Amino acid sequence: MDNNIIVNESCKTLRALGRESLQNRWGFAALGTLLYMILILVPVLVLDLLFGPEDGSGSGISAIYSLLVTGPMSLGYAMFGISLFRKRETSVAEVFYGFEKFGKALGLYIVMSIFIFLWTLLLIIPGIIAAYRYSLCFFILADNPNIGIMDAIRESKRMMRGNKWKMFCLMLSFIGWGILCIFTLGIGTLWLSPYMQVSVVAFYDIARGSLRARRIDDGFYKAPEIQPTEDPITVYKEEAEGENKEDNNEFKKDDNEFKEDNNES
Repeated sequence: MDNNIIVNESCKTLRALGRESLQNRWGFAALGTLLYMILILVPVLVLDLLFGPEDGSGSGISAIYSLLVTGPMSLGYAMFGISLFRKRETSVAEVFYGFEKFGKALGLYIVMSIFIFLWTLLLIIPGIIAAYRYSLCFFILADNPNIGIMDAIRESKRMMRGNKWKMFCLMLSFIGWGILCIFTLGIGTLWLSPYMQVSVVAFYDIARGSLRARRIDDGFYKAPEIQPTEDPITVYKEEAEGENKEDNNEFKKDDNEFKEDNNES
């Protein structure tokens, strides 16, 4: 059984990482979320209005529509959240990019739903645990478009081993903001949803080993210029490795110059 990384960062730190990634991009993130919600919700409401029974129970056509688009849109929104958190150049249209992998995104959504449903047949709590077990699947697929459906599910299970409670606590920590959104008639969700999404991406990047916290009091990455009272600063491994390579190159350069001076003397 492969070892996995346990996410020890506090929910406060994960949320802080999310907020930092959204600096000067809150409006952009809200616009992308609006497009996502429009495609998910508006057609369902229209189809229910046109074809649904009079008792308002919903139509089969809207259920089929939801089945077809939820997977690709979940993948697209995962891609959008990853781009926001990693501060890549992107556009709000990225929420639709999941349709480029329509078959795989649809298949992943169906398989996940079946697994969660089967666990729910036992009891509600096993179903909730299963939902958290598979919660990273679309982020994994977004990072690895060629990965197989079952491979994405197995990878999510591996990464979430020992991390499900942390993810639950992270989601629970947004409950206050969710209550405030009720008083805004749901409009606040346009900002809360991307905030939650990028915070989950922070969790995901730490769990996959590509992100770590710079702290003065541990051995992850000791930065002398950071004081213990300051908030953690994150750094991607490749960036840290690049810094180390630059330091090594400088050391080699100085060493060569020292040898040349000795030869001349």
